[in-house]
Amino acid sequence: MIFKDVRKVIMNIIGIPEDEILLESDLYNELDIDSLDMSQILLALENKYKINIENEKVAEFKIVKDIVENIENKINS
Repeated sequence: MIFKDVRKVIMNIIGIPEDEILLESDLYNELDIDSLDMSQILLALENKYKINIENEKVAEFKIVKDIVENIENKINS
């Protein structure tokens, strides 16, 4: 499941326990992800899924679910 992969990448990069990362978790306010963290997270996910996440889309990511849905859309298109 894509959410599990996204959660594991976030956990590895920011060092927060996996069970604290929910689909509804706010990336910036709850998880305290900064722009460098986000770049590392997205690079890891792009490499894992062999996709490209456009920079314009990154600004739209507010919660974990936004990343998951973007990856799902890319894989299914």
